[in-house]
Amino acid sequence: MRILAIETSTYSGSIAVLGDEGILGEYYFNVGPSHTEKLVPSIDWLMGELGIDRTDLTGVVVSLGPGSFTALRVGISTAKGICFSLGIPLVGVSSLKTLAMNLPFAPYNICPVIDARKGEVFTALFRSNSGELERVLEDMVISPEGLAEIIKGKTIFIGDGALLYKDFLEDNLRDDIMFSPLNMNFPRASCTALSEIGKFKEGRDNKSEWDELMNLAPHYLRKSEAEISKEGKSNERNRDN
Repeated sequence: MRILAIETSTYSGSIAVLGDEGILGEYYFNVGPSHTEKLVPSIDWLMGELGIDRTDLTGVVVSLGPGSFTALRVGISTAKGICFSLGIPLVGVSSLKTLAMNLPFAPYNICPVIDARKGEVFTALFRSNSGELERVLEDMVISPEGLAEIIKGKTIFIGDGALLYKDFLEDNLRDDIMFSPLNMNFPRASCTALSEIGKFKEGRDNKSEWDELMNLAPHYLRKSEAEISKEGKSNERNRDN
């Protein structure tokens, strides 16, 4: 088994290669919105360092979002291209689940928070059960005020959104909250793969768990600026008519 993982939901990005032996290699870059130029050369570099050819890959796992619109499109398009050319399966994963996978044994509820800009955050809620993540709340986009209202019980926050709104959350929630260490606040490609690695295990009928290549799409949760602008112009034309 040789699984390539791609994570590009935020300005930081990462790639990893996993095998039966575990994580063979991982590369993280935090260089702003430049995934278009950085992603494919990084994949080629890492696989070259590991002595692995693309034809050795048996599957690809990619982060679906929510997150940066452009970065997600780059990651998913790259993953689709590799899978289509090699005829190998593709599995998409929530970027919030990927982020929560950084804390698989947390004794608290795990609340991944990604900055969605415009005064909102992308978030969800998970809990750990012997190292396996169980989803408590589905992915959503919400205001920090709304997030504070839905948090019940002991919770650990993780992600760039948690850092951005740390003071607010501390002021508006009780003392039984915690925040992840700084080095854990970005989604890791290896966690993207580890969260779904069972879908690639040999000896299992996994096909029903693989995603339909052509239908796999980013999980944005809200409309892009281009879509909003297009709708606004359409509404103006309708009013003029």
